[in-house]
Amino acid sequence: MVTGNASGVRAPQPELLARYVDRVSGPLAGLAAGYAAYLAGRGYASSSVRQHLGLMADLSTWLGEQGLGPDGISPPVADRFAAWAGTRRTYLATARSLVPLLGYLRSEGVLPEPAPAPEDARALLLAEYRQYLRAERGLAGTTIRDYAMYAAEFAAALEDSPGTGLAALSGARVLDIVSAQARHRRPPSAGAVMNAARSFLRFLYRTGRIPRPLAQVVPSAARRQPRLPGQPDAAAVTALLDSCDRQTEAGLRDYAVLVLLRRYGARGIEVTRLRLADLRWRAGEIVLRGKGGRADVLPLMHDAGEAVAAYLLARRDPPPGTGEVFLTVCAPSRPLHRATVHGIVARACGRAGVPPAGPRAFRHALGCGLLAAGASLADVRDVLRHSDVVTTAGYARPGPDALAALVRPWPGSQPALAGTP
Repeated sequence: MVTGNASGVRAPQPELLARYVDRVSGPLAGLAAGYAAYLAGRGYASSSVRQHLGLMADLSTWLGEQGLGPDGISPPVADRFAAWAGTRRTYLATARSLVPLLGYLRSEGVLPEPAPAPEDARALLLAEYRQYLRAERGLAGTTIRDYAMYAAEFAAALEDSPGTGLAALSGARVLDIVSAQARHRRPPSAGAVMNAARSFLRFLYRTGRIPRPLAQVVPSAARRQPRLPGQPDAAAVTALLDSCDRQTEAGLRDYAVLVLLRRYGARGIEVTRLRLADLRWRAGEIVLRGKGGRADVLPLMHDAGEAVAAYLLARRDPPPGTGEVFLTVCAPSRPLHRATVHGIVARACGRAGVPPAGPRAFRHALGCGLLAAGASLADVRDVLRHSDVVTTAGYARPGPDALAALVRPWPGSQPALAGTP
C-alpha cells in the first residue's frame, strides 16, 4: 500500500521498500534499512527512494569486488565507481548522485567529515570579518554573505598589487580597488560594493590592521530618482490568492505565504524565518523575525492563522530538527530561501494574469492603504516594523492618482469644458 497527501507525492511505505532493502548485499547491506528511512524522512518520494537504494546496491557490490569496506569511500573511489556505474546505469550515474548516501554514512559515523580546506591569512581575515558582522553589527545572514563576498574581492585585489599590504594601504589605492569592483555592476550593486567597502575598512581600522581610517574615502554611489511604487489593488490580490491550488501542498503553502504578505506586509526573510514556536495559537499571536535580530509580536489574524494551519496539516513530515514553518516541496525537504518567496509571488502573478510583482509590493500596498485611511506616518512605521520613519516614507508614498488630486489650476487659466480636448 502507498499513501499520499495533499502534496500529491506518494509517501514511501516500509513494507513496500523492504524488498529493495533486501537487494543491497555486500559491505553496505546492514545500512540499507536506515538509509531508506533517512531518505523518507527528508521528503523523498517512494520512486526516488527505490532508485537511491538501487544505487546503494550497485555501490555495495562494487565495493565488495574492490575489496573495500564502507569506510573506504573517498572522493577518488567515488569517481572510479561513477565511471563504472556510467557503463551500467542511465539514472543516478555520476559521483554527485552519491551525495545523499555519503551524507547518511557521515551522519552514522561510518565516514569521517571531510577535512576543511587549509586556511590562509586571507581566509582567516575574512572569517574574523564575518564574525564581526554577526556578533557586533548583528547583520542578517544574507547581508553578511554579500559583504564577505565583496570584502574577499577587495582583499584579493590588494594582494595582487606587489609591495602593497594593509599597513601601506592608501586612499588612492582604496579608490582604485572600489572603482574596479563597481565598474561592471549595475547601480544597486555598485552601491552595495561601496557600502561593503566602507564596512570592511572600518573593521580593518578597528582591529589595527590599517593605521588610519579610510572608510570616508569611499564615495556614495549615485542613485536614481526612486520610482513610485507599484501596488496590487484589491482585485489583483484576490486573483493572486485564487490562483493557488489549495488541493496540493505547494498550493496551500503558496496561499499561506501570500496571506502573510498581504496581512502583515511581511518581508521575504520574515516568511522564511517563521518557526513553529513563533505561532502562539493560544495567545493569538505571531512573531515575525526581521532585520538585525528584531522580533515583533503581532496579533495572529484569523485568515492568516487558518491559511498557515491548513498548510501545516497537509505538509509532509519535516526532517528531524527542522523548526521552520515553510519548506520546499521537492526532496530533500528544507526551509525556504528568500528567493523562493519571490518566486512564489512571481508564479502567482503569472497564473493570475496580473503585472509582475514581488513581496515588497505588498508592503507598499499596505503602507499606502493605511496612509489613505488616515493613519499617520508613525503608525505606518510601526505596522511595517521600521526603525526610522524616513524609511517608511519610501513605502507609504502616494501613487499618481493620489498626487493628481493635489494639483491646482495655473493662476489665470480656465478649466477645460467637458468633451473638449
